[in-house]
Amino acid sequence: MRIHAARQTNLNSPRPYLVQVPIGILRRSGQFRRERPMVHGAFIDPYTGGPAAPAAILQRILRPLPYPTRLPTMPPQFLRVLVTCALVLGLAHPVHSARNYGDEQFRLEHGHDGKDVFWAPTPDAMVTLMLQTAKVTPADIVYDLGAGEGRIPIAAARAFGARAVGIEYAPEIAALARRNVRRAGLEGRVKIVVGDILVEDFSAATVVTMFLTPVLNRKLRPLLLQVKPGTRIVSHGFDMGDWQPDTKIATENAEGFFWIVPAQVAGEWSLRLPGEAAPTRLQLQQAYQQVSGTLTLGERTVAVEGRLQGATLHFDDARPDGTTATVTATAIADGRRLVGQQKHPQATGRVRGERR
Repeated sequence: MRIHAARQTNLNSPRPYLVQVPIGILRRSGQFRRERPMVHGAFIDPYTGGPAAPAAILQRILRPLPYPTRLPTMPPQFLRVLVTCALVLGLAHPVHSARNYGDEQFRLEHGHDGKDVFWAPTPDAMVTLMLQTAKVTPADIVYDLGAGEGRIPIAAARAFGARAVGIEYAPEIAALARRNVRRAGLEGRVKIVVGDILVEDFSAATVVTMFLTPVLNRKLRPLLLQVKPGTRIVSHGFDMGDWQPDTKIATENAEGFFWIVPAQVAGEWSLRLPGEAAPTRLQLQQAYQQVSGTLTLGERTVAVEGRLQGATLHFDDARPDGTTATVTATAIADGRRLVGQQKHPQATGRVRGERR
């Protein structure tokens, strides 16, 4: 039996009341109007789009609709019949407990199978913290890998003003995400793509978010390291193996990890340092954002230890006289040049470098 909604004006009220009754009764009464059908044997609440519990049905009967309508009144005896039918049918049918995202075409449930992963939602508090940690602004392009029903792209656009792209492997989930984007009025700022996150191009991202698995995170790692230096990455739940996060984040019930994609600076550089007449040679090894190596100044060679934050390299070198020089330089021109500053008690000034 299909269940539909009827509106009935109380004899003492100018506003209509809502009951859920069998469609056959409505047809016989002449008060039929089209509403959402049942989903998984549950009444569908026209106010929320979700399943209505029996108690909620009674509440709806006593709750005025938020808009006026012109329907003829019914005798009180007939109204009591409608109410009785609604309550009996409501108690007879099970109510599904999964969250309904306001969509009658597809119900996304916890554990829905995907490619190498199953769907589980990122809690709203973690979504907000992830986007705050990445310092998302209206200038950003946020890519959500494994977008699910679209909550992270929608939040990035609605709360932070960013443009966002969600990549989702399952077509039916992607379709739901698109409908959620339309319901949020964000079609101009959010795009949902059906695709494989290991194949789709997300090189335009300035921020990448994800809630995947340890295996998928490690498969994605080499692809993420190829995006533009300075791109911020936030993962809910799982790290990326030996690529240590720059920051760990947590809410009451969830944890996350934050990285800034480092520039590739490993190799040999020729530097011009203040206070040094001849060019110096910088030899660097790199493990993600960690760097180490040697700096040769004339006949002297000193060890250097440093760190990358995006395209910016920071390292210290201990000089033979016991002082320490701190160099901060940014890789430019696709990583072929360095420009920055050196701070040293006897020689502070501009630093320039080129790959050898």
